[in-house]
Parts: sequence; C-alpha cells; structure tokens
Amino acid sequence: MKSLWRIEGGIREKFKVYLNVGGFPISINEDPTAELQLISSIESELLRTGKSLELTKAILSTIFKKAPSPLSFSTIGSDVGVSYKTAQDYLEVLQNLFILNVALFKRDEIKWRKERKFFFSDPFLTRTLSLWCGEKYLKSAFYEWIVQEHLWRKFGSVYYFRNRFEIDCIAGSLKIEVKVRKPIETIQKMF
Repeated sequence: MKSLWRIEGGIREKFKVYLNVGGFPISINEDPTAELQLISSIESELLRTGKSLELTKAILSTIFKKAPSPLSFSTIGSDVGVSYKTAQDYLEVLQNLFILNVALFKRDEIKWRKERKFFFSDPFLTRTLSLWCGEKYLKSAFYEWIVQEHLWRKFGSVYYFRNRFEIDCIAGSLKIEVKVRKPIETIQKMF
C-alpha cells in the first residue's frame, strides 16, 4: 500500500493531505483503526488521571463552538457547569497530554490573566476529537490552529493580540493574521 506522503505532487497537494491525516504515523499510514486507537488512548490517559470523559467532551465542545475566540477558564467552566478551577485543571491535563496548547494575550508584555486562545496540536487529532465530542468547528479556526501549532513548535510560544483589530499569531518577530480565502468581490471592494 502506498503511503499518502509518497504521492507525487506539489506542496499544496501535500498540505491537503496533511489537513486530513495530520502528523500521526498511524493516520499517515492509513490505518483504518487510527481514530479508534487515538480516542482509546486519550480516554485511557484521562481515566488514569481521574478525569471524567463526559466533562472532557463538554470542555472540548465549548472550545470547538467558540473558536477561534479567546476564552477564559471562567467562561468554559460556566458553559459546562463547573468552577473555573475545575476547567483550568482539565485544560492543563489536556495540555500535558499534548492535545491542546495555548496562545496568551500579548501587547507589550504577556497578560497572564487575559483570555487565552486554545488550539489543537494536530489536524487529525482535531477531526477525531470533533467526532468524539459531536461538535463541529469553523474552517477558519482549523487553519488558525494549524498555524499556531507550527509556530509554537518552532518558537516555543505563541501569542495573540486584539483590540480594534486582531493578530492571531505572534511568535518571535512574526505577526500573522490567518484568513480563509475571501470571495473575490470582497477583495475588489477593498481597493
């Protein structure tokens, strides 16, 4: 069986493949049980740490529903009916399991108490968890998560900024606003 990565084509085609299979060897190699194995391993780790699977699904669902907007622990907690401390604890476990990562607000300095942008660490993981939770996500959030995660891997941290305008990703000297392709009429109106 030919691996998807060995198919001839340019970077655009390879990126389309990456959007579906992500970076997990099991999904890259087209194992038909990839989703099941991933969810099974995540569930095992969550149960090992004493976390509720249903509450984890509810927290992830809140992120999927509200992304790409920044969220506070309080907002997530109130959405699922728990304290902000419980939401924070669950989100830290998800970070330690390399499922989620965080972009903090930064203007001149990092604002630790401001809302955070949560992002998923892999496209395959995102799609699989979306199915597990039964919650859809915006295409714009999906692309933003991919950019944030890759910048986080390269720079070790990612930030965002928002006032009258927004910068989705700040890493090193880079400032990036992620947009899904705009219709041509919108672009023509801008000029």
